[in-house]
Amino acid sequence: YPHLSPKYKESFDVGSDIFAKFSAYIKNPRKEANSNFEKALLREFHRLDVYMNTPLPEEIDQDSVDDITVSKRKFLDGDHLTLADCNLLPKLHIIKIAAKKYRDFEIPQDMTGVWRYLNNAYACDEFTHTCPADEEIEHTYASVARKMT
Repeated sequence: YPHLSPKYKESFDVGSDIFAKFSAYIKNPRKEANSNFEKALLREFHRLDVYMNTPLPEEIDQDSVDDITVSKRKFLDGDHLTLADCNLLPKLHIIKIAAKKYRDFEIPQDMTGVWRYLNNAYACDEFTHTCPADEEIEHTYASVARKMT
């Protein structure tokens, strides 16, 4: 059986606030407060992006002359899915779909670590075969997302 526990504690912690920030953002009805909620969500995405782009200790070869400055790993804790990914990836997928539909928010393209992470997840049957359809997410959030006033 694969080992599902992440090796690094940070892999569990890095995305812990992202869904709470998204929930506050999507439920906010006040146009004047929207940018603050969006900034809070973007800060969490930035934390995740920095983590995904920072090489893990196992990616750094102390004997190599080449300095690895940007991680190439597929998932939070390396190149294999762990429980941390099983917790965070469905939330990121929901945020990607619902925030686009109801707030015209897209994860910035320059967040290369986040996009590498998502694209690697979308390349896994284990992930894509267990994701709800985009329409199902949109339907679910139709009653949650507040119209701006």
